[in-house]
Amino acid sequence: MKKALPDSPKTQKYRVLMTRLPEGRSASRVTSETHRRAAAFLIRIALLVGLALFSAGSFETSYAGKTVARAAQTAGSGRVFVVNTGSNSVSVVDDASGAVIASIPVGERPIRIVASLDGRNVYVSNFHGASISVIDTVNLAVTATIAVEPSPQASAITMDGTRLFVVHQHQQVVSVIDLATDTVLRVIPIGDPNGVPGNTAGDILFTPNGRYAFVPNYSQNVVDVIDTSTYAVTALPTGAQPRRVAVTPSGNRVFVANFNGDSVTAVDARKLSVVDTVATGGNAPRGIAVNPRGTEVYVTNVHTGSVTVLDTRTLSVLGEIRVDNKPWNVILNADGSRAIVTNSGSDTVSIIDTATLAVVKTIPVGHGPFFAVFNGDQTKLYISNEGENQAFDLGSVTIIETATYTVTGTVPLERQPFDLVFVNPI
Repeated sequence: MKKALPDSPKTQKYRVLMTRLPEGRSASRVTSETHRRAAAFLIRIALLVGLALFSAGSFETSYAGKTVARAAQTAGSGRVFVVNTGSNSVSVVDDASGAVIASIPVGERPIRIVASLDGRNVYVSNFHGASISVIDTVNLAVTATIAVEPSPQASAITMDGTRLFVVHQHQQVVSVIDLATDTVLRVIPIGDPNGVPGNTAGDILFTPNGRYAFVPNYSQNVVDVIDTSTYAVTALPTGAQPRRVAVTPSGNRVFVANFNGDSVTAVDARKLSVVDTVATGGNAPRGIAVNPRGTEVYVTNVHTGSVTVLDTRTLSVLGEIRVDNKPWNVILNADGSRAIVTNSGSDTVSIIDTATLAVVKTIPVGHGPFFAVFNGDQTKLYISNEGENQAFDLGSVTIIETATYTVTGTVPLERQPFDLVFVNPI
């Protein structure tokens, strides 16, 4: 049993009871008075604590000439950072309360966001600002703005957490940033300089061993593979206009969704060779994800409103699942039992049972849902909704509890919410 400290209230109480009684006073009266004094002391403490909590519950903070109301937040809770492309800001939603606790100004037209491995920083690609904003996820402030090449898009952090690779959509280059110093280490040319100029896709991922970065180059119909040690680039042929990439948990195979090719290209990531390019059966494949077991790959077909499921080993089509209009993004939960599809043309989210390959629920959300992310324990799902009129209307985030996949709230944000990420700062 834990002993009371010498100066604790518990010890002081016993000291009073053992004091010699004044003449004419009974032990019961002294005990009663002691209890009343202790109760009064505890009431005063409770009032002080309550006042402190009330004062901390809501306050305002100013920065960069902008005043932002910040709501009460549960200590140590996770946070969702949402890029508002039309407002040049990042909204922060507290996972515990579902309230917006900050709006952080960043560069011009922010478009993508990624979190550091420890969750202490997020990195925002400012597409028109030619910069990366670094946000401290605890203090909710921009700590650095890194100038980069024009039109930064998707980015990814190396598996050791030391470097950020940034795709530049209109430049045929990838920037490498040292995260210890927030400086650009190198700019890597990608694509064939004698080939068709144009855009690279807004996607990049690393193999689990961290050796290679895969960048789909949709103007040249290749996926560029960057050796993360030497920065050497290998171009592998794909179908027409590759847009997105996914990798198996083992890292043995990488899959590329070819938007205009109506196909998926499978790459042997050990040999850096193309295994095959197979038709999805749908039109305009874009979103792509591999299940946690590495046995199936899910691909959204934007123009046909369907999701194709492929066997990752045989590359055979296991099924094509009808969802709603313009399925844009797909993610899977941790056990792989559910696939989540955002339908940007129908303002809905489809929930797919991966055992039966059937839609088990269609959930109405806000207008123009694009990205989806789970919170830390996967009890909640956050959906970014860009709003009906990108120039004038405010967007939102829909919160869905995953026990029954029911909407529990819609959080108004700023203009054109797009990419989002969940962090729980260490």
